[in-house]
Amino acid sequence: MTVRGHRVAYEEEDASTLRLGSEFNNAGCLLISEVRYLLEHRPGDKAAPDTSVYNKTLDYVKTFAKFDKPEAAAAIRETLRRESALTQFEIAQIANLCPVTAEEAKSIVPSLVKIDDDKLQPLLDEIQTMRKFQS
Repeated sequence: MTVRGHRVAYEEEDASTLRLGSEFNNAGCLLISEVRYLLEHRPGDKAAPDTSVYNKTLDYVKTFAKFDKPEAAAAIRETLRRESALTQFEIAQIANLCPVTAEEAKSIVPSLVKIDDDKLQPLLDEIQTMRKFQS
């Protein structure tokens, strides 16, 4: 690509190969459950903004959050961190989508093909167990 006579490098984004764009190279990833907690528990006495975007976002995270308490989300994150090959993005995707099998996980997060099923499946099983017993 050329902009004003200067050649600009353009990297095609592709989530399946974890090329998310330069702005995401060092970005942390929150779980939907963590976002829900942050929106519902604003610091101090700050009232939640009454805007369309805020309210739609809150509705979204209430609908799709998999874990009710921040402790449960933290436990899931720590469980997934045991697999050092997982990136923050992959951890968030697994925790947000909660696939049941390694095959399902790899179909929805293609970059997981780098992890053997016999390493991934026990993590997914543990997450499912934690989901069942969250209180």
